[in-house]
Amino acid sequence: MISAVVGGVIGALAGGIPAWALAKRQSNETLRRDREQRNQQQRALAFSVVVKLLHITNSTISLSNHVKSCLSLRDEPAHAKMEPWQVLIPMIGHADGEGDIRFTAEEMAVFAAMSEYDFMQDMMLLTLRHSSSLSAFKEYCAMRNEFRSIGPKPQDFEGQIGGVKLTQEELNAYKPYTIPMNNVVMGLAVGLEEDVRLARSVSERFGPLTAKYFKVEKFADMKFPSDEQLASMRLRPNTN
Repeated sequence: MISAVVGGVIGALAGGIPAWALAKRQSNETLRRDREQRNQQQRALAFSVVVKLLHITNSTISLSNHVKSCLSLRDEPAHAKMEPWQVLIPMIGHADGEGDIRFTAEEMAVFAAMSEYDFMQDMMLLTLRHSSSLSAFKEYCAMRNEFRSIGPKPQDFEGQIGGVKLTQEELNAYKPYTIPMNNVVMGLAVGLEEDVRLARSVSERFGPLTAKYFKVEKFADMKFPSDEQLASMRLRPNTN
C-alpha cells in the first residue's frame, strides 16, 4: 500500500511539475505581450498629445506675437495717444479650427497612469485658455469689422495708419463701440501672457515625464522658445 501510494504521488509530481512550469511560462509570455501592447498603445496616445500640443503652442505663440507687435506701436511718441483697438490689426481666419483642440480621455489616461495629475490639469487648462484666447480675438475681429462699417473714414494715411479729425461730441458717440473693443484687446493681451507661460511650462515638462515613464533616454522633447527668441519673431506693423 505504502509503496503504491508513494509511487502514485511521485508519478503525479513527475507529470504535474512540467505541466505547471509550461502553464506558468505561457502565462508570463501572455502578460509580457499584454504589457508590450499596452506600452505601444500608450506611446501612440502620447504622440497624439504631442501633435496637439504643437498646434496649441504654435498658435499661442503666433497670436501672442501678433498682439504684442501691434500694441508696441503705442510705445512710439507719435502714436502714444492711439487706443488699443486702433493698433491691433484683425487677421481673418487666424488659426481656424485650432480652438477646437481637446485631449481625449484615453490620452489623459496615459498621464493618470504616471500619477501626474497636476500635469494633466495644466494640459487641460492650456486647451481651455487657448480656446478662450482665440474666441476673444475672433470676437474682436468681428467687433472691429462691424465698427468699420459705421465708424469714421480716414482722411489721410501715414503708412498703414489712417487719420481722421473728430470733435469731442463725435468721439463720445463712438465710445459705445470703442470701449468694449479696448476692453477685449487689453484682456486678450493679459490672458496671452498667461497662455505663453503655461504653454512653456507644459512643453518643458512633457519630454522628461514621458521619457521617465517609458524608460527611454528621450521620448519627444518639445523645445519652447526663450523670451529673447519670441521677441525676435515679432514683426512691427508697417507705418511707412
